[in-house]
Amino acid sequence: MVSADAEEGKPHFIGRITELFEGTDHVKYFNCRWFFRSEDTVISTAKLVDDHSHDPKRVFLSDERNDNPLDCIVSKVKILQVDPKLDLEAKAQLAADNDLYYDMSYTVPYSTFENITNDINEISGISSDADSEVDTSVATATLLDLYSGCGGMSTGLCLGAALAGLKLETRWAVDFNSHACKSLKSNHPKTEVRNEKADDFLSLLKEWAVLCDQYVHDNNAEAPPSMDEEEEEGELEKDEYVVQKLTDICYGGIDRKSCIYFKVQWKGYGPEEDTWEPIENLSVQRLPFKNKGVCSRRPHAKSITTAW
Repeated sequence: MVSADAEEGKPHFIGRITELFEGTDHVKYFNCRWFFRSEDTVISTAKLVDDHSHDPKRVFLSDERNDNPLDCIVSKVKILQVDPKLDLEAKAQLAADNDLYYDMSYTVPYSTFENITNDINEISGISSDADSEVDTSVATATLLDLYSGCGGMSTGLCLGAALAGLKLETRWAVDFNSHACKSLKSNHPKTEVRNEKADDFLSLLKEWAVLCDQYVHDNNAEAPPSMDEEEEEGELEKDEYVVQKLTDICYGGIDRKSCIYFKVQWKGYGPEEDTWEPIENLSVQRLPFKNKGVCSRRPHAKSITTAW
């Protein structure tokens, strides 16, 4: 076991080396399976009962792993696996001669804990040729969770799929309740969470498919010209504004028409000036798909031109 560099002022990361190798850049690397301290998990010391505390020597083994340069290793750490059925006093005695100990695993995507079996080979993290063949054959299925709430049902589905040997990930989640969306995003940061009506999201998918058919799938045009070439075509007229980029998309919403809206970032203005513009305000001139763009008329007769 090793400890690796972390941000200044924070404790070092702790992991188990599973592989040492040299990259094509001739730099030496190691693959590491990471341990999590209690404060790195959903356990919160602020929520513990007064007469309970968490052993600072206890860590949790996760399935999170990645490759890192060899020179980020700080030191060697002695970590002991103990039987999860032992009481706290027995665990403390066994771990007395070690830096840390672990008896449970931690699954990051689902924020769940599980007792570790006594089979040390099962959790070694060292892959064999047979393991590699199995890993490459397992495809990742993606899940869209409509009316997601805080994500309890989709999390249960992913856990059940894992038990059946299928890797299932909640890629998107949609719910109208902003508090539920905030909770789901906090527990599942890799999930794209959309705070909107499920019906609006489905309408967005249908309308987006129409746009793709119109501007992408039948496109044989050359790439759009550079900004310098576009700007040489002519100066902007009075009250004309350039679109820097489109940063988001939605369908309808409260007090809005039932159509696609784009969130527009204006060239020369900060993000606080971003606005949502309905697609009906946009006319095709220099769309990125067809060597053209988008021109629109905002309220108060302000003309809009995009720069892609």
